[in-house]
Amino acid sequence: MAISIEYASPRHPDINNLLLSSHQLMKNLYPEETNSYLSISELCSSDIHFFGARQNEKYYGCGALKVKPDYGELKSFFVEPNVRGNGIATLIMKEILLTSKELNLKTLKLETGIGLDSALKLYKRFEFEFCEPYGNYFENTYSIFMKRDLS
Repeated sequence: MAISIEYASPRHPDINNLLLSSHQLMKNLYPEETNSYLSISELCSSDIHFFGARQNEKYYGCGALKVKPDYGELKSFFVEPNVRGNGIATLIMKEILLTSKELNLKTLKLETGIGLDSALKLYKRFEFEFCEPYGNYFENTYSIFMKRDLS
């Protein structure tokens, strides 16, 4: 059965569970002061484009695009561990890139963490490059910052 990528609510029970799993993983891996995930309420903001990857009636992955004045930021990117490797992350990333271009964003940025090798591999495959901290982020030994030019 095909996976569809669609606008979705962070409050949907499946997605809520994905986000809580992602938040717990970040809490287990990194000190609290270096975690920068958005709450479910924050993900419902008007400056967020939130996507879910659905097969039949169940969501297996999610990702968000936060629109800033001069760039877009990738947030809350997570795929259920037992279905990783099936192309879900690739489909979500393609939808976020398409939406970023439709919004005429010139740059897409992200913050991820050390040890998330599969995520880094995905980002590099989509031509993200390492960069300096941006926005309210600060240099630390746990964060990796990346960006991709969209022009």
